[in-house]
Amino acid sequence: MALVWFILFAAALLLILSFIYQKNALKALSYDRYFSRKAVYAGEELEMVEEIVNAKLLPLPWLRMESSIATGLEFGRQENLGISSGDIYQNHVSLFYLRSYRHIKRRHTLVGERRGFYTLESVTMTTGDLFGFSRVVKTFPLQLELLVYPELISFDEIPLPVHSWLGELAIKRWIVEDPFLTAGIREYSTGDSMGMVNWKATARTGVMQVHKNDYSADSRLMICLNVEVSESMWRNITDVERIELGIRYAAAVAGYALDHGIETGFICNGRLVDGDAREPVLSGPIAQQEEMLGLLARLTLDRTLPMNRLLELQAENGTRDTDYLIITCHQGADLLEAAGQLMQEGNGVEWLTIPEQGRESA
Repeated sequence: MALVWFILFAAALLLILSFIYQKNALKALSYDRYFSRKAVYAGEELEMVEEIVNAKLLPLPWLRMESSIATGLEFGRQENLGISSGDIYQNHVSLFYLRSYRHIKRRHTLVGERRGFYTLESVTMTTGDLFGFSRVVKTFPLQLELLVYPELISFDEIPLPVHSWLGELAIKRWIVEDPFLTAGIREYSTGDSMGMVNWKATARTGVMQVHKNDYSADSRLMICLNVEVSESMWRNITDVERIELGIRYAAAVAGYALDHGIETGFICNGRLVDGDAREPVLSGPIAQQEEMLGLLARLTLDRTLPMNRLLELQAENGTRDTDYLIITCHQGADLLEAAGQLMQEGNGVEWLTIPEQGRESA
C-alpha cells in the first residue's frame, strides 16, 4: 500500500513540475545574436556572438536552439553545436543546460567563404522539464545582417588595356579648375583675381585669403557588369565563377576610380537580393567604395534584362560625356550595336572581357 501511495505522490509531483515548466519555462528568458562586424571581405574571419539570459529562479535542465542561415558562411567546430548543410541553407542546432539567474555568452568563429548578403530572421527555442513531460517552444525574431564583399584583387590583375584607359580618365579629371566649384580657402598668390578674395576669412586670419577652386569632374565613369555568359543565354547563369571574377573586376575598377576622384556609377543586368526581382541594378553616382562593395555583395546572378537593352536605355535617356566600361564575357552583335549608339551620343566605350577560368587573357 505504501508503494502505491509513493507512486501516486511521485506522479503528482511530476505533473506539478510539468505544469510549472509548461507555464514558466520561457518566461524571463531573453536572447540576442549579433556579428562582430557588419561587413567582411570574402575569406575573412569574424565572430557571431549569442547572449542568452535566464532571469528567473527556475533552471532549464535542457534548452534546444535552432536557426538556419544561407550557405556561404563556414562555422568552426564548437561543442554543443550541430550543423547540417543543404544546397541553399544550413541548419544550426545546439542543446545545453541553463541555470537560474544565468547570463551566458557564446562565441562562434566563422569565415565568409562566399560573396553575399546573409540574414538571420529568427531563432527557435524549445525547453521543458527534466523528464520531457512538458515541452514549450518560442521563436525569437531577429534582424541580423552580414555583407560579404567580393574577394579583393589588385588593380594590376585587371587585364590590359584597361589600366592605361583608366589612367587617362584620372589625368583628365585634374586638368582644368572649375570656377564654380570651391574646395576651401588658401593664401593669396600673385596673379589671383580680387574677385576670388574671401573677405570674411581675410578679416578672421589677418592674412589675405582667396577661394580655392576645385577641379571639374568632367570625367564620369559608368561601370557596366554583364551577367550573360553568352549572347544566347536566357536566364540561368551557366558559368558562375566567371561572373564572380567580373564582379571582382568591377570592385577593383570602382576602387581605383573613386580614389582618383572620378564620378562613378554602376549598372548591371542582375538584380539585388533585397530588391525587386525584375529590376536591374542602376546606381550612380556612388559616393564611396563601401557603397559599391555593398551593391556587389547584394548582387544576385539572375538576369533581368539583356545587357544590350540596358545600354540602349542609357542612350535613349540622352546620356552624354560619360565613359562606359563594359565588363562582359561576350561581345555579341546586339551588344556591339548598343555600344555604338552610346558612342553616337558622345560617350566613350571601353571593353573588359572576363577571361575563362584558367585561361590568361590576351
